[in-house]
Amino acid sequence: MNVLIIGATGNVGQHTVDYALKNGHTVTAFGRSVEKIENLNPNLTIYKGDVTKLEDVQNAMQHQDVAILTFGAPLNKDTLFNVPDLCEKGTLITVDAMKGANVPRLICMTAIGAGDSKGHGRFIFRNIIEPVLLGRIMEDRTRQEEIVRNSQLPEWSIIRPTELSNDESSEVRFIKDLENEKEPETISREDVGRVLANLITDKQYDKQTILITN
Repeated sequence: MNVLIIGATGNVGQHTVDYALKNGHTVTAFGRSVEKIENLNPNLTIYKGDVTKLEDVQNAMQHQDVAILTFGAPLNKDTLFNVPDLCEKGTLITVDAMKGANVPRLICMTAIGAGDSKGHGRFIFRNIIEPVLLGRIMEDRTRQEEIVRNSQLPEWSIIRPTELSNDESSEVRFIKDLENEKEPETISREDVGRVLANLITDKQYDKQTILITN
């Protein structure tokens, strides 16, 4: 399948590109800092663009079958004190471009702390990291999820990784109901990329919001 990965230069995005290529897909890697991409696979096209610019996303969306979103606002001084709109704006633009190009399938990575996953995770995450450092970023993530759910796209999945780590790949647990499951801890960035790439063809979580953890 033809797959557009937006945010392909990030740590998760690069793993998603690698696994999508390993799975035999033709990939367009979209990002602002594409010089970071070192993969020279012949099935990889590198597209330098900005997700907040409609024309950039529209051009990259042509002839795609699936779009995967792996971008997000960084934790910095600005996002500590102000609510960002990168995820909200970029996702609105992506959905608009998908509809214009008749691309049916969207896989959207958000994060634990968005929506009804607020207040979950490791003790230090739910009591310190999320409320003190990431609260405003999660407001943007929550709006992003609402946009996806209300998009009327025929196929979509929202994947919420728990805290990201650089650990080696291991078994992934998929959580639908946080209230009745063991609290999630961390997940390797590689495993997140692998899950996102597998969902290109695996539709068991269509129209669902799923949290993933090791």
